[in-house]
This record gives sequence, C-alpha cells and structure tokens, in this order.
Amino acid sequence: MKFTELTVKEYENFVQNPALESHYFQVKENIATRENDGFQVVLLGLKDDDNQVIAASLFSKIPTMGSYVYYSNRGPVMDYNDLGLIDFYLRELDSYLQQHNCLYVKLDPYWIYNIYDKDINQFPDRDKNDALVNLFKSHGYTHHGFTTQYDSSSQVRWMGVLNLENETPASLKKQFDSQRKRNVNKAINYGVKVRFLKRDEFDQFLELYRETEARTGFVSKTDEYFYNFIDNYGDKALIPLAYIDLDEYINNTQESLNDKESRRDQMMAKENKSDKQLKKIAELDKQIEHDKKELLQASELRQTDGSVLNLASGVYFTNAYEVNYFSGGSSEKYNQYMGPYMMHWFMINYCFEHGYTRYNFYGLSGDFTENSEDYGVYRFKRGFNVQIEELIGDFYKPIKKTKYWLFNTLNKARKKIKK
Repeated sequence: MKFTELTVKEYENFVQNPALESHYFQVKENIATRENDGFQVVLLGLKDDDNQVIAASLFSKIPTMGSYVYYSNRGPVMDYNDLGLIDFYLRELDSYLQQHNCLYVKLDPYWIYNIYDKDINQFPDRDKNDALVNLFKSHGYTHHGFTTQYDSSSQVRWMGVLNLENETPASLKKQFDSQRKRNVNKAINYGVKVRFLKRDEFDQFLELYRETEARTGFVSKTDEYFYNFIDNYGDKALIPLAYIDLDEYINNTQESLNDKESRRDQMMAKENKSDKQLKKIAELDKQIEHDKKELLQASELRQTDGSVLNLASGVYFTNAYEVNYFSGGSSEKYNQYMGPYMMHWFMINYCFEHGYTRYNFYGLSGDFTENSEDYGVYRFKRGFNVQIEELIGDFYKPIKKTKYWLFNTLNKARKKIKK
C-alpha cells in the first residue's frame, strides 16, 4: 500500500462508490466550497499494489499560529471494518502531517458507533464500535467523547434515518405514527405541491428559513453560507418548495361541496328515512360545514396573501446512496396545510424514484428526554419511525505538541476573558 496525494478525478471515482459510507462533505464539490471559505484543500489517500485507491479523505488546511489545522470533515472515507487498513492509514497520515507543518489534525468519520430504534432501544444485532475508538486512541488521538448535546465546534453525532431498502412508499408510510400519516394525508388532500427551486429563486427558501430562525432561535447561517453550497454542489444540492395554489384548491373544494350538497338534498327528499340514512345525512352536514369554513378561510387568504402560498422549503444534499436533509424553514401562518410533511413525503418518494437507499433527517442532540433542547425535533422524526444512528464522534491529535499546548492555553485564556 502507498499513502499519497490524490487527483480530483481519483478522489471522485473512489468516494462515489455507493458501498462506502461517504458523507456529502466528502464529495468533490466540497473542494470549491472550502476554497471559497479561504482554505486550502488536500486529498490524501491510500493506493493498493495495483494502484487502485482504497482510502481517501478531503482535508481542509486551516491556517493557525503559523501552521495548519488539518480537518477532514466526515472523513476519511474507507472500509472501517478493515482495522488493518485504518491502522496503516493513520500511521502514514501522521508521517505526512509531520512533514507538512500541521499543528493538529481533526477527524470525525462518518461511521456508526451504534444503532437504535425510534425509542432508543439498541438494535439486537449491533455492538458498540469500541474497537475503532481504541484504534484511534492507540495512534495518539483524543476522543471528543460520546456527546449528547449540540456543539458548535463539532458536527452532529446523532441522526434520524429511514432505511429504504426492501421498502416501498406504501410500506414505509404504514410504519409512520398516526399523526404523521394523518398530516401527510391532509397535505395530499389539500393539494399541496412540491417543486424544486432554481438558483435565482433561492430567496424563497431564505424567506422561510429566516422566519423559522426568528421563531425558534436556532443558530443562524448567512445567505453567503448557503449560496456557497448551492453554487458549487450543482445537482447534488436539492431545494424543494412545498406550496399551495389557492385558486386550484378553492375550485376543487367548491366542486366537492357542490357534490356533497347534491347528495344530501337527494337523501333529504326521500320519505321514511332509516336511521342509517339519517346518520349519513348528519355526516354529510358536518363535511359540508367543514368545506364551507375551508372555502371562506382560503378565499380570505387569497385576497390578502395571493393565490400561491409558500409553505415550507429545505436544502438537501445527495451523495452516492442517500439524500440528506440539511436545513429548512416553514411558514407558521400556513401550518394548517402541512407543508413540511408534504416536503418530506415528496423527498422520500424522490429517493425511491432515483435509487437512493437512505433518507436522512439528520441531526439530533442525543438527549432524548422531554426537557432536551430539541425534544420536539426528535418527536417529529420519531413519528416517521426513523432508526437513530449514533456516529463515532470527533478525534484530535496534536502534531506540534508544544505549540498545540500553547494554542490550547491561549484559547482557554480568551474564553475566560469573554466570560
């Protein structure tokens, strides 16, 4: 085996293998986003005796104290079941970094430490991946820990994922809880549609995102942050928009109302009505009253807000085998139309139609108690019957040890001053 810098083509050919768990931060398109952020990028891999790439990683070189922090965001990409391969890679990586002015290296592999069901019961056929943790530690890496909270210095360590293998949309939907089924069906009955936004329409996502940001208080991302990804990821970035056409909805509802009133009148015209017929009439009366309220509300909204209402939108990234929900926003004013549910249902179906085997709702804090900061997020994802995947976490290793000690000391001092 040989440790070497890779060309972009060599790198891309390797990480696009669907058999490997390669995160969307490890696709070649991320090279340009990192360079636009002002960092150098280096692609470091292993080749076998036949000159075939068998491991690879996209590293950002972040200037720090006259040296570089080498950070592989969700890397390296390799077969993590092969501990011998990992051992060789880490040993050769250390030698490379010693020669290339590295202050310290940070890795956070896209590799599962453990898997649980939606209720956080460990899968019976899974064991904690302690062997990999111990191997990293044997190479001088410090593990950031099995965290159960969000950390601005780290990627999320917990995810909610739908495994789509051997499923269909119908079989998957049966596994949703009653609220998720009901809300998806509501969105369908309202006639909510989804389309993909183009680059020059991205402001429609941003408007919904900013509204949600203000409402929930989650950590803000700048417009430039999003555009950096959108402009560089090409067709690996998907921006669905869920919306409702009120003209179409009003017309359809009016036709349905007319049909119900006609059936009710026909039933009322009959003499000597049975109890069964009277119950049907009473049920139709309820439906007619509901439709009239819906029509009135929709008509008022059309007058004040226009005929097309934007309900929810999201940014998704794809890799070789999964579609990953990155960020999203929705309009609270139009909650009744269930836009977020339709967006997710549409994207789940997109996975089936395009051969993706995983739908990744992505981040969770790892604290699943009712008092956790994101319990509502967990409850939402839990309702889709996700499996909870716990990633292995972050690993750090100082290369220039004395300088790294000084770096940490100064950081601690700065934090004390800020307090």
